[in-house]
Amino acid sequence: MTTTEKGSRTTRFVVGRVDEIPPGERRIVEANGREIGVFNIGGRFYAMANRCPHLGAPLCEGGVVNEIESAVPGEVRLDEGRTYITCPYHNWEFDVEDGRSSWNPKLRARPFAVALEGADDVKAALDRGELGRIPGPYTAETVDVTVESDYIVLSLRPARGGAK
Repeated sequence: MTTTEKGSRTTRFVVGRVDEIPPGERRIVEANGREIGVFNIGGRFYAMANRCPHLGAPLCEGGVVNEIESAVPGEVRLDEGRTYITCPYHNWEFDVEDGRSSWNPKLRARPFAVALEGADDVKAALDRGELGRIPGPYTAETVDVTVESDYIVLSLRPARGGAK
């Protein structure tokens, strides 16, 4: 468990880089003991608890569909502004934005907030202990490095003796 300086549980987690979840894809992660699906739908990110409130199925493993409207027989219109996650067990649909069920208004899946933050802000928040990290798979470019000499590094903090 990751904690903040005050000892409370971390409530914000780094899931990955934006390009690691391309449009139309998802990643299911665990944060504070909860499974959560993070979806990239048309370049916008959404998160939902991976539990269908109907019968407890792994909701985020289901399909992602848009709303279909029909005012009269034979005329069908796709509304790409309304997107649903469908339960893989019974196809119940839950709105990605607010978790509302289109089948039963009394049931609601649990949505979570998602934000895109710049690398410098994320690094600073990680350094302050304000963010947790979801375990990879993170990929990074690596370069072989050799050290040819020791370096003198200046710190602007008060001195506590000379460098050895």
